[in-house]
Amino acid sequence: MAKYSDHRGGVRIGNNVFIGMDSTILKGVNIGNNVIIGANSLVNKDIPDNCVAAGNPCRIIMSLEEYYEKRKRAQVKEASELVQLYRDRYGKDPDERALHEFFWLFTDGEDSLPDCWKSMMHLGGQESYIHSKAVHKMNKKQFSDMKAFIDSVK
Repeated sequence: MAKYSDHRGGVRIGNNVFIGMDSTILKGVNIGNNVIIGANSLVNKDIPDNCVAAGNPCRIIMSLEEYYEKRKRAQVKEASELVQLYRDRYGKDPDERALHEFFWLFTDGEDSLPDCWKSMMHLGGQESYIHSKAVHKMNKKQFSDMKAFIDSVK
């Protein structure tokens, strides 16, 4: 949970802001909309809209769009590593539940989702679910289905 200064001077936090654990926001700071603040950050100056910031003192790391693209690239690698580790540990391919964090790679708005994947879209409540469904409709899956993804992992 973020800590807020008890001194005089307001703090303004915009919409759609994630504040990492054990971060401190000093008085008089404004944090824009669509911002990610990394854990353990000391936010001592204003942070503009649409960016990722972290550190002590907090500084802008990258734009939110750059972060989104970076995470998209990393997701295939992370999911592939999970498949390999699952095979090593259990001697078989992972099921839907094991790959629930990566369902965006092999589904889009046209696909029916298993319950364990739907539950991921409900994590933030009903409003988050509605937003997630809208984003999922626009998603361009990278693999035709989960089996095709698993088969691509050597």
